Amino acid sequence: MDGVIEQLLLLKPVMITTAIGTVVLTIGILLWCRSFSWNSKNIRIMGFFYEAPMRDSVALATCVLKLFLTISLLFLKGKIELVHICFFGVLVVLYNLLRLNLKEMFISLFNGLIIMGVLYVSNFLTSYLREVLFDVKIAIALVLMGVFLILYAAYDVMGCIASIVNTRMKTESEA
Repeated sequence: MDGVIEQLLLLKPVMITTAIGTVVLTIGILLWCRSFSWNSKNIRIMGFFYEAPMRDSVALATCVLKLFLTISLLFLKGKIELVHICFFGVLVVLYNLLRLNLKEMFISLFNGLIIMGVLYVSNFLTSYLREVLFDVKIAIALVLMGVFLILYAAYDVMGCIASIVNTRMKTESEA
């Protein structure tokens, strides 16, 4: 039991990042959608959530959790543990089980491998800078990798949203 609690404590930065990110996203969406108008662009966001099936909501939440996990691991001063990799893998598998699309599964797995690979390399470079030798060129490369990683994780979330929207549009046109 102590091992489970110890592993869950390793996820504390992820939980904090998720809580802060959820509050920021909620405030952002509420501010963007505070005034309703049929001609405004905010109707698209409202339409995305209107009558969304639970399966799509959980798939979207899984994608956002992957984003928050990536951000927290990027800024985490410690090293990436097995529990982080397993949690990310569970999120990828859960998303794929919810979507049930073979092409999308390969894309999601590929994106997950790229994100975890870049996280691992950035963690390695951070350890090198801290413990062996601080080099400005490596620090700049690390910052650029961080920017790339955040943009790529955001791209992954946008791909998830686009997939959900395309599936819903396809099922609505068939009905």
